[in-house]
Amino acid sequence: MNYKISNKQVFEQAQLRSVSDVPLTEEELQNGMKLAVSKEDATLALYLVEVDGQKKFEVRWDDSQEYFTGWYSAWENFTWCLNIAGS
Repeated sequence: MNYKISNKQVFEQAQLRSVSDVPLTEEELQNGMKLAVSKEDATLALYLVEVDGQKKFEVRWDDSQEYFTGWYSAWENFTWCLNIAGS
């Protein structure tokens, strides 16, 4: 595994069902809730964020960021980035 899970409960929930009921702290509302981070590159991480009152997944790498409404799209992007970072 070339990534580390930061929040196992929410990470697993995201794979099975909606995360719309996941509460975010004030700090997480500002910065996002980190769900997973690359072991190769600490700047590559998968977050749960709230955008305009809706929960979304965000893949951050270096100075770029991309938002996804669905888990599978976000996970596909994150794993693609992991493969690039690991090579």
